Amino acid sequence: MKYDVIIIGAGPAGIFTALELIRKNAGKKILMIEKGKPVDQRHCPKAETGKCMNCKPNCMITTGFSGAGAFSDGKLSLSCEVGGELPALIGEEFAQELIDYTDRIYLEFGADEHVEGIYEGEEINEIRRRAIRTGLRLVNCPIRHLGTEKAQKLYLNIQNDLADKGVEMLFGTECENIILESVHSGQP
Repeated sequence: MKYDVIIIGAGPAGIFTALELIRKNAGKKILMIEKGKPVDQRHCPKAETGKCMNCKPNCMITTGFSGAGAFSDGKLSLSCEVGGELPALIGEEFAQELIDYTDRIYLEFGADEHVEGIYEGEEINEIRRRAIRTGLRLVNCPIRHLGTEKAQKLYLNIQNDLADKGVEMLFGTECENIILESVHSGQP
């Protein structure tokens, strides 16, 4: 079978690549290859045993559709002022636009609308003043809490949507090598 796009890995980068290709109406035949299991088949035995069972061939927490996100507490920082150097590379305004866009996608698939981390009032202003006196800056950072108990359902919604829109997903398959062929003027 021929595909226009093959995505290796169904973690956040792979998931959002597939979502964007579909949203941009690229009309591409997409295959996603993931060495782990679909999100609805991922269950960590530690919940029953109380200890890590060193799952083979792959850890159920870190491997599979959505990666470790399916089992994480799922806190999304919604401010470009925290988390890294991306705003310096692409500009703060564009970085914030991307964060807001991504947040809307999470909301679309069932994320809780409640946002934490925005505090006002004299107590916070006093903490902010003390931070400034010590050379620090206190940043308001809105946080959307997906929640460990809700993340799997949210990612299942995304997985199902991708499948419904024609993304083929091949689970339990590890990519060991990529062979690239270049075609120029009909010559391989």
